Amino acid sequence: MSDSRALLLAAAAEQFAKHGPRGTRVQDIVKAAGVNERMIYHHFGNKDGLYAAALAAQQDGLMAAWQPVLDEAVTLDPYPGMRMALRAFAQNLMARPLLVALWMHESLGGWNTLPPPDSDTPIKELRALYERGQAEGVFRADCPFLVAHATATSAVVGLVVFEGRGRAFVDRAFGADPGPDGVLDLIVGQLLDGMSGPATS
Repeated sequence: MSDSRALLLAAAAEQFAKHGPRGTRVQDIVKAAGVNERMIYHHFGNKDGLYAAALAAQQDGLMAAWQPVLDEAVTLDPYPGMRMALRAFAQNLMARPLLVALWMHESLGGWNTLPPPDSDTPIKELRALYERGQAEGVFRADCPFLVAHATATSAVVGLVVFEGRGRAFVDRAFGADPGPDGVLDLIVGQLLDGMSGPATS
């Protein structure tokens, strides 16, 4: 990747995360990147192309970091494998706050650039792990994967968005500040409890 392309992607992710695709000005991106404006058109065609590329680069970074953990998680028993996968997803997403902000703008804009995250093609490794857990009686038979997936994704994104407030809530509820890792463990634990709770079918 050329230096100008990388600089533009980094600057664009930050600007689009702050202001959204409509509120971001090309001049602010190139100023932050320290490159000539024409490089946007050279590399990405236009501002919309830069937005799509910045969003894709952020998501690709998340998946590149998460994929090795998913590959290991599917080799484990369903419960510890799912714990490993969800915890790693949360940790990698917490390390990418720009991606969460970009997803929020994209969602509010109607997912015009990307399909919604709960589309019909969620993470296949996670689905395989969950459905194996259902077949083995570890996870509830009455909760379809798409419901579990959407719930887990929403909970983890909420953890990132409200990290400070989440810790304050847990502090009030449990009488102690568990720190970021403690909150993460509580959220993942609640998700797993819900997935493995009593089935009704």
